[in-house]
Amino acid sequence: MEPPILDRRTGRTDHDTPRRADHDGGQGVGPYRILATLDVPGHADDARRCLARDTRTGRTVVLALPPAASADDAGYRVRFRAEAENSRRLPGPWAAPVVDVAPPEAELPWVAHDCFPALTLPAALAAHGGPLPEDTVRALGAALAETLAVAHANGLVHAGISPQAVLLTREGPRLTGYGLVRAATGIRPATPHGGRPATSHLSHPATAHRDQPALPPEQRAGEPPRPYGDVYALGAVLAYAATGRKDTGPAALPPGLREPIAACLSPDPAHRPQPDTLAREFRSTPAPATPGRVPDAVEAALAEQAAHHPAEIPPPDVTEAAGRPPAAGRRPSRRSVAVTALTGAAGLALGVGGTALWRAVADDPPAPPEPLALRGVAPAPLWRRRVETEIDGPPLLWRNSHLLLPGAGEVTAVRVRDGKKMWTRDNVWGVGDLSPLGGDLVLKPGIRELIALSARTGQVKWVERAYDGEKRQRFRYPLAADGRTLWFLAQDEEKTATVVAYDLKTRKERWRTPVPGGFGGSEEHFAVLREDSLLLSNRSASAPNTPWTYLALGRRDGAKLWTRTYKGLLTVADDPTEIVSGDLLITFASDVVSAHEISTGSRRWRFSCEDFLYTDGALHGRTLYVTDGSAVTYAIDVTRGRLLWRRRAAVDAASPMSESETALSHSGRTVFQVNASEVEALDAADGSLRWRFAPATEGASAGALSGSVLIAPGVALVRNDQAFYALPVD
Repeated sequence: MEPPILDRRTGRTDHDTPRRADHDGGQGVGPYRILATLDVPGHADDARRCLARDTRTGRTVVLALPPAASADDAGYRVRFRAEAENSRRLPGPWAAPVVDVAPPEAELPWVAHDCFPALTLPAALAAHGGPLPEDTVRALGAALAETLAVAHANGLVHAGISPQAVLLTREGPRLTGYGLVRAATGIRPATPHGGRPATSHLSHPATAHRDQPALPPEQRAGEPPRPYGDVYALGAVLAYAATGRKDTGPAALPPGLREPIAACLSPDPAHRPQPDTLAREFRSTPAPATPGRVPDAVEAALAEQAAHHPAEIPPPDVTEAAGRPPAAGRRPSRRSVAVTALTGAAGLALGVGGTALWRAVADDPPAPPEPLALRGVAPAPLWRRRVETEIDGPPLLWRNSHLLLPGAGEVTAVRVRDGKKMWTRDNVWGVGDLSPLGGDLVLKPGIRELIALSARTGQVKWVERAYDGEKRQRFRYPLAADGRTLWFLAQDEEKTATVVAYDLKTRKERWRTPVPGGFGGSEEHFAVLREDSLLLSNRSASAPNTPWTYLALGRRDGAKLWTRTYKGLLTVADDPTEIVSGDLLITFASDVVSAHEISTGSRRWRFSCEDFLYTDGALHGRTLYVTDGSAVTYAIDVTRGRLLWRRRAAVDAASPMSESETALSHSGRTVFQVNASEVEALDAADGSLRWRFAPATEGASAGALSGSVLIAPGVALVRNDQAFYALPVD
């Protein structure tokens, strides 16, 4: 297909439908008046882009709108606006600056970029009359690769790179389109039976983007957007710029560009280059072109666009209705009001919480970062750190100041304040997770020994080898600790279980009490430590679906105080961990949350969720927060079991919610709903979305969220595989 001919005076192509495009009128979108389209037929797959005039300021902007085919999809409109808000966070000199985003009540979402005059890449090729010169493509590739390198280092996956998303300006290229693939491809999590529910025609990448060559093959197969997918999309864009064709093989590329672009387009994500490596390669020429240098024909088209549409004109005097600001735009339709009500009004992004963090953990605190005031936009990380060794167990947050990371035969401590590595202790091989003992001690269970480490220094304080299965029963796993005593479970070869109270100061047994089979709990479900007793449940993988029973042992002497069964409540070993609040036992089974009185065994209330519960709940005061397998988060009043609010995730998880987590900020004002793609921060008061954060790591395992959130005062530590991000909250 021959490139369309660009009319330099109007900024339209010969295939465009004529429309009114002078600066005195035209179609209105919110506070903007459309001047001319920037789209080239056959290339506007991801969004519509046009020149528009801000009626409030008179400034000309590039406006991006949903594709016509998706404009009536309520879910897509919500996701489009959410991604537009997050695009404000896209760093780097070549990211198109976002000056405005449609408000939540807008009937049609949009995002405005300050980068006029500008041509989309297809329009630039049309103006040039064919493929761009090699040095121009190299400069373009270096700039865009640099933008990706910065974005990935800040935990962002672009998920929207296409020829139409790249704008050429006099100052250099500008990248738009952030999150458009995520907006169009919401993939529902698997059901508890292993299947997937039916989805709309926009729900799967293979159908939503089958005509987009920039979409990586793994995303066409249904995987979520990942950093190495951005590299593939960049390669497809550069191949188009160098050949003028959407689908082309390496043989059609200029020899000087063939190797780096072909590497980007590798079907195997692990073989694609890192963006920073790619940027260096594109710059490695004797006289690299500057990003702002474009062919003369493209420069002429930009100049004529600017001449026909002044960059800024005085806004007309408009008399607004009393109390209505100029930016209010049209009255929202009933449809958009319904969408807003279902998804919750976006709250303020939290950037001021860094102050609390520095005050809590810093001896000589530097100035906290500037607070953010952008709705729906995640705060910039205070720091990011990638751990080089593989983490082989859950990290432990010690006293809100040290993050302890267990590796293969070692433990590493990272300072929460700034992400600085404090120490690494080698030769601490073990089979169990780190657990706090109290004071500055943490326990690392070994194969035949117990190792107590100083969390401050990493020094081994003591080693206990008596519970190796020969001298005494073998240590199985810790149950609880309070700084003076460690309670743990020990077993002999006949699986006889004994609870041992171990004095941490004298390093001697205080007492030991044999317990009936099944009352040892499990490694994932420790005992409940109360003021006068230690509660052991009969939850066990070897005896599932038996009536839930608690055995209470005296903390001081190990005496068996009482045994109580809770009617109608069955034990399932892999259910989320129970929560004890005062005299209330809160348990999770299937799709039901139940509350029983510990002292009497009677049921207080029962609450049914929409789907299975895979993850632990989080309790703050009288409110319990839980998330089910359909990515719906519930706030429940635990005194009566009454629903306070519920909210479904803005973007569906790309894999079962068994990989998810629900957590609370230190103050309890923010709820974190962690799914397999991102972290959503919700206002604990009403469930409204505060911000979303999609972390990224390097390599073939990057992209989808694989980790958890740990909480310290004023900060949320988001883990994704071996990378950690410290985000300010509250």
